[in-house]
Amino acid sequence: MMSLVIGIGSLMIGIAYAGLGTLSAWETINLHRYRGWSRFGIGFSLMAASCGPHHLVHGWGVLQGESISYPMFAATLIGLPAGLIFVLLRFETVLGGQGDRWVAASPHKVMLLAVTFTLVAGVLAAWTFAQPGAEFPFQFLCTSSVPADGTTGTGIGGSVAFLANMFVVITYGMVGCYLADRQVRSYLTSGGWSLSGAALTGVFFTCAQMHFIDATTPGNGLMLFFDLIGIPASIYFLWVVKQVHSDSVMDWNRRPLVGAAAAPARPSPWSGERA
Repeated sequence: MMSLVIGIGSLMIGIAYAGLGTLSAWETINLHRYRGWSRFGIGFSLMAASCGPHHLVHGWGVLQGESISYPMFAATLIGLPAGLIFVLLRFETVLGGQGDRWVAASPHKVMLLAVTFTLVAGVLAAWTFAQPGAEFPFQFLCTSSVPADGTTGTGIGGSVAFLANMFVVITYGMVGCYLADRQVRSYLTSGGWSLSGAALTGVFFTCAQMHFIDATTPGNGLMLFFDLIGIPASIYFLWVVKQVHSDSVMDWNRRPLVGAAAAPARPSPWSGERA
């Protein structure tokens, strides 16, 4: 039963990320002529191009009998709500709906939720390393053996998989911190919390948590391939988020679109086209 929940949950998360990445890429390409190229959209698409397939491959592998653990089960359940909320809001936008909600919550409740999540994340991290089958980096680096089933549980492949996952744990965690800081600033100026923004913040924190657990779990060569793609993608996306956070880059956050998305009578100054 636990394998079924983890497998289906990972497939749902993977499909959501892949769908959001495709949607982000389509919007970036389709609207760039009169909104300019969105660095955030490009970065999000690149991130989803690695993270989505990672979860798809992982979910399919779990359904085929790959190793699982209780921390993996808990992290999957924790990661689903934020991902589903953000996906539903994004598709509501595509269908012409509101696409966001303002949530009235006291800072004390939000702080309590953040502290609770931090404690749960710490418990899951400790629980992960306490598992009998947990793989440690020094184990990877001190052996050159490769399992007969082709997994990357030990040896050079396992070492690279561990380091790749831990790298994106750091980058996605930093992205989550920037997004959380933006939500706090928004609350101080508007007195409310953006449901979409809070959900996206939760997506990156929970994604970092899942990659942390995956780092200590034997995977396969295909997961390693997408993990390696995720390193440069996460670096670029982190750079973009940092620039947008400090308002030091011209992006869609500085070019608000009012009304329905449609091409204007004249091209925008940044499109590079002549009127």
